[in-house]
Amino acid sequence: MNRRGFSIYLTFLVTTVVFILVAGSQEISIQALDLSRSDVIEVIVFHAADGGLERGLGKIRKNFKPFNYTYVSELKPNRTIKVILNATKDGLLMNLHSEAILFEGNKEVSRKTISRLGIANYKGRDGLGKYTEAI
Repeated sequence: MNRRGFSIYLTFLVTTVVFILVAGSQEISIQALDLSRSDVIEVIVFHAADGGLERGLGKIRKNFKPFNYTYVSELKPNRTIKVILNATKDGLLMNLHSEAILFEGNKEVSRKTISRLGIANYKGRDGLGKYTEAI
């Protein structure tokens, strides 16, 4: 049996298998990083919208009347978050809506809307209404 050249074929086979394993694990790693980045962005936007609700509740407690309020915060260079608050009258109660939008440059990356419905004109934390989250 002629074994000349067998080692080059074996080396090629082993190298090919290692390459396929590395390429597959790289793809899995990239997908895992993308998923974790998406989760982080969703958490940032949710907390910005929730912070907007808290800021809106503070404004309602000071002056119980409808308002529109928008503010923008820079998270890091080229990444900003815009929070839009809208308080509307509903009979004797108020409804407060907070929408947070995350931008990278001019591109919208994520958006989240949460609300408090049925806020009463009471002092302190009483009468805060029902918390709802848009899906």
